[in-house]
Amino acid sequence: MSDLHPALARARERARYSQDDVGAALGVSRAMVSYWEAGSRSPNDRQLSALARLYGVQPLDIIEGRNVEPAGADVTGMLLRGAEGLEDPVSAPGLQEFVQFLERYAELSRLVGAPIRGLEHSPFVFRPKFSQKDDARRKAEEVRAYLGMGTGPLSDLDAVCEMLGITVYRAPLGSDLRQSPSGAFLNHPEVRFSILVNLDMTPGRRRFTVGHEIAHALFHSDERNWVVSYGTSPRETFADEFAGEFLMPSEGVRRFQEEAGLPPRLTDPVDVVHVQRFFQVSWPTALVRLRQMNTITQKSYAAMKTAVRPVALARSLGYSIHPEEYAQDAEVWRIRRFPRPFLRMLREAVVTGVMSPPTAASFAGLAIPDIVQILGQPETGAEPLSDEVATEFLEFEETGVIG
Repeated sequence: MSDLHPALARARERARYSQDDVGAALGVSRAMVSYWEAGSRSPNDRQLSALARLYGVQPLDIIEGRNVEPAGADVTGMLLRGAEGLEDPVSAPGLQEFVQFLERYAELSRLVGAPIRGLEHSPFVFRPKFSQKDDARRKAEEVRAYLGMGTGPLSDLDAVCEMLGITVYRAPLGSDLRQSPSGAFLNHPEVRFSILVNLDMTPGRRRFTVGHEIAHALFHSDERNWVVSYGTSPRETFADEFAGEFLMPSEGVRRFQEEAGLPPRLTDPVDVVHVQRFFQVSWPTALVRLRQMNTITQKSYAAMKTAVRPVALARSLGYSIHPEEYAQDAEVWRIRRFPRPFLRMLREAVVTGVMSPPTAASFAGLAIPDIVQILGQPETGAEPLSDEVATEFLEFEETGVIG
């Protein structure tokens, strides 16, 4: 039993958890975890079993001080236990699906011999004392400048995450955000920085969640290996402030108002809809950001928050409306749940014969037609090229632009 305490420290380090992570997962203080590892106190049988489960080893391995590699830590349980105030079991299957996907992604990487280009350390400096609203907005400007994104709308956030080396996965977590998380961040041992987005939300809210989780990945990963986005902690407030500025930069909003001929102070909901649709954000995000910028008054904010039907108004103004703005359906996402690098890797596994199409479908939880689509093969009975597309090809070929 004398080897127990240093074995606890070794098992935690192999599982790549901090003492803060372990304390949050087990509901004890970081100091208590430190006492266990230093030998001044010992965990009881229940706590030892929980530690072994978290580290992915057997309790006897820890007791006897064996140097075994973790076989599969209880990451889903850790996420659920660590979310402050989160008690809704509806989110558990989605969180488990996220963790299982990351394990499959790591396995697929090994099978095809292609490394996952995941971000391991944030390239940005962040000090917890610099976490005020202005700091969060300043960090959003830094990330945009780092990516060379300017101040306009971000049309493809998945591409932004891919540039940063952040994996994005989507799964249903529950539609009532008073009880369910909007998303999560996890620094996976092999996939590295990864974020989960709740599919039971509107498209605009999903985009906000991606921005929110990017903040956790880039600015909170040094202090936490994982964050479940739920509640109103200072960390969540910072991520909200970051996401708002990241998706709707103050300078970009003002420039759009000026170039679109909108007034400096917006009082007409029609003008607000134009701003919202340009930056591709949700109606609440647009109103909150414009109120933060003093572009709308508190009175206008309160009126537009309750009296305006933004989707119907946008439709009347000629904007195309995504069906999921009215109702969300996680089933229609299928292939789109997965990050594009994973799909490219899955395609490579089939093309090179590492997996058969049925095996790949079973491995990813997809149907055979989904795998056919990933392979880029035409479906049986596919229609020939339309006259318009054929004419376009002919134009390029005849003008000599191909060379």
